[in-house]
Amino acid sequence: MSMIGNYLRITPLEFDRARRDPDWAMEYADELEDAEIDQPESPAGRLAKDRLHRTDKSWDALRWLLERAACPIDVVHGEDEFTEDDWGYGPAFLLTPDRVAEASAFLSALPYDRLIDGVTGADLDAADVYPKAWSEPYALDHLRKYYDDLVRYFAAATATGDAMVVWLS
Repeated sequence: MSMIGNYLRITPLEFDRARRDPDWAMEYADELEDAEIDQPESPAGRLAKDRLHRTDKSWDALRWLLERAACPIDVVHGEDEFTEDDWGYGPAFLLTPDRVAEASAFLSALPYDRLIDGVTGADLDAADVYPKAWSEPYALDHLRKYYDDLVRYFAAATATGDAMVVWLS
């Protein structure tokens, strides 16, 4: 089974609701995921595409690279645990709108080529970064898409003042 990095954009009102009722947040994420899969062209499916984001198995490489770059926000895991419930591989965490904006500014100022400057796939494998296959040809090129998509996702969340729920499943 694979570990997947997940993000859910939520409005400030939804953020307050999620903090009071973590079960609601999990149900909302599940509903969006179902709509994304079952009705991709419906309004609910389009909303899901805007609200949900996944970094697939690249989450740990992104974590390692962002820590190396001294990112001030834990973009990959989130920061404030708001539930002890297991969302797949542990609890979900929150990023406030201010922390999302701070992360977005950092990510937007860090192009992918600078993020990986001086890093090889062998470095990631030596650091035991999940999944241990970074020395494969084109692995770092493949990671570029996930990073660039994450940068855009955080920028879109910042533009609308959204918070985020972050978890591994």
